[in-house]
Amino acid sequence: MSAQPRTVLLVGDRFAGFAVHEGVLTVSQFTEQLPLYAAAAAGRTQVLAGQGITAVRWQELREDAARHGLRERLDFRRPESALSPRGEAHKHQSQNTLIAGLRREQEGRFSADLRLHEDNELLLDHQTGQHVQGMVAVEAARQMFLAVSERYYASRHPGRSYYYVIDSMNTSFENFLFPLEATIEFLTLRAEVTDPERLSFAADISVHQAGRRAALTSVTYTAFDPALIESKETRRARFAVDHTVSATAQVLLAA
Repeated sequence: MSAQPRTVLLVGDRFAGFAVHEGVLTVSQFTEQLPLYAAAAAGRTQVLAGQGITAVRWQELREDAARHGLRERLDFRRPESALSPRGEAHKHQSQNTLIAGLRREQEGRFSADLRLHEDNELLLDHQTGQHVQGMVAVEAARQMFLAVSERYYASRHPGRSYYYVIDSMNTSFENFLFPLEATIEFLTLRAEVTDPERLSFAADISVHQAGRRAALTSVTYTAFDPALIESKETRRARFAVDHTVSATAQVLLAA
């Protein structure tokens, strides 16, 4: 009877605080330990990818293992789901996209994998302790409603583009989110999409990990024709500028 393979979870170096647990290593720690794997007694090890490891870095790790003669002893496993494109996630830089493998589960219900790059904008100046900060769950919910709306609802009106405005957004945090695999689920509560100039939605978006719900976001939002929202935005920006200038002038006169 063959022995149960050992399992090692890898996370990006930014999540070093999480690597205090037995069986969890950062990428750098794993690379440093490759000679030890080569010297150890024969046996298979599953190497599972957590958050913060790109496909390119993952391939480099596999090549490093092969150079140490470990091709047959290390079984590398990483989800291969593709990131949502720029037009869905509304992010110009791929390291800031959190949605991968977007799919329809059934009518009105969608899911995706959370994919967190260790150079994501939300982590560059805030990463302490073992868990991933709550703003990641909030931003994942925002990107999820954009991606679902663009792919499955706005696409009913070909040739049109939309400007999305959040009407309300409330997030409840129920469990810590850690730098491991997680799933985002989108439940459509309302989708009014017959008028191509104005689409209106309500949804519950949840983040799940290790059999628990980590966060729940309830959101209502509207998608407008860009010309309409840009005109309104310009008028309100002009008002804000004029009000600021006027208020400053009054302060100076009273001085």
